[in-house]
Amino acid sequence: MGLGLLKSLAAGYALRVRLFRARPHMTTLDAVNRALDASDFDTAFDLIEGAAATRDASQAAGFRVLEAAVYALYGPDGLQGANAALVEAANLDPSVLARPLFKGVRAELDAYGLEVAARENPMNVVVAGDPRHDRAAGLAREVSGDPLAVYHAAAAFTTLGLAEDGLRALESVDPQKFPKHLQWRYWSWRGGAYEDLGRYREAVNAYGHAAAIADGPDRAALLLDKAAMFLELEEPHEVLPTLEEARAAYPHGESPADEAARLYLEARAHLELNNPSLAAERAERARRLEREAGEPSYGAALVHGQALATLEQFPPALDAFREAVRLAVGLDRGFALHEYGLTQMDADELAEARASLVEAASVIDYPHRGEVLADLAELESRAGNFEAAEAAARQAVTLGSIVPGTLMLASLAAEDYRFAEALAHYHTVAGAAPEGTREWVIGHEMIADTLVQAGWKDPAEILEHSRIALGHLEPSDEWAVTLNGYITRATALLGGRDTRNLN
Repeated sequence: MGLGLLKSLAAGYALRVRLFRARPHMTTLDAVNRALDASDFDTAFDLIEGAAATRDASQAAGFRVLEAAVYALYGPDGLQGANAALVEAANLDPSVLARPLFKGVRAELDAYGLEVAARENPMNVVVAGDPRHDRAAGLAREVSGDPLAVYHAAAAFTTLGLAEDGLRALESVDPQKFPKHLQWRYWSWRGGAYEDLGRYREAVNAYGHAAAIADGPDRAALLLDKAAMFLELEEPHEVLPTLEEARAAYPHGESPADEAARLYLEARAHLELNNPSLAAERAERARRLEREAGEPSYGAALVHGQALATLEQFPPALDAFREAVRLAVGLDRGFALHEYGLTQMDADELAEARASLVEAASVIDYPHRGEVLADLAELESRAGNFEAAEAAARQAVTLGSIVPGTLMLASLAAEDYRFAEALAHYHTVAGAAPEGTREWVIGHEMIADTLVQAGWKDPAEILEHSRIALGHLEPSDEWAVTLNGYITRATALLGGRDTRNLN
């Protein structure tokens, strides 16, 4: 037998050995995926446990990493089992630490650990720059090649708040090559990344894509996410049918927690659709279910308060807002305090409203601090504290709330007969507010009104701004009557001449 033939036979034998050794792994992986596609985690873990009993330390370590990856599908709830599996994998074969899947899963678990720490201690907010955050992100950035490893790295990025990194990782792999249970999760993570980036339309599509793949409670949860994105897009008419689709997705009916989550979103949609009574009813039911489960939420209390305040049922509204403030943490506390303060103003509890608004303005990362200060300026004006009102309004403008802050400055100037200053402020409002918005209309109304108060010195401008505002008012609006009067008088002062610009 020649040397070449011997080499050929040896190569063939080696190939058969490799195939033989790989076949149990692939067969087990396929069986695990089939079990997970059916949401049968017990069978998946049993299959992995059996396969990990091999004497081949490298293969056994690989199966333990796979076990950790399956535990990671539980999110933070899988931390204990997943970390134990990774430790066992490293003990079996230290070289497993260099494998992409180990790095991807480890990064994801570290991200979940940080999330749990932040949840348990709200003051321990994990942000970019935190050493633990950077270690997890760095580990995720080392992952490449293996699509499953990239998927787990993307989950890590998104959990860490690095949505752009997460989206890039997800876009680098083909979800069609994943088994079903990972396909819908892939689109869910993609929806989450879009959501974090404020790309709500794309988030709607991603969550919808995920829901079309998932079944049962998983499908329902994704439809709730989709409905929440419609709310962010200010499309409440799309929310209710989406929520009804979610309710119908449960094969044996909703759990109390799932029903409460749906009712909360229904309440928000009805509030946006100007159905405050329905909103209050849904929110009250959601809060009752949450209390019965011992898990009251900030969101349900907040929307209940908003609905009741819209109905001018101030005592129960204030009770709901107090509960929302008690439950809120971080930025949510700023929102709750802001809403609480506004409702206290409406209920004429000015001292209490001042305390709430001052505290809301002290939440440094609250994105609406400027609006809070504009509201505080209005409160101080109502209380007769005009210097404090002007100071708060100027601070609101400094913080970027140009329209509400400037409206307040204009009102204060007009009250003090400083008409030229008031007119300049109203021109700023009319130029800064989006066309057709309430503030834009008010700007034009008040330019006309201020010119009238200043003595009808410019009837052509009064005519111009009266007509602009009138085009956006219902005939029954009180301001429509006033502006028509201004138009009649200004036209007469101009000798009946039509000064409209026909260009």
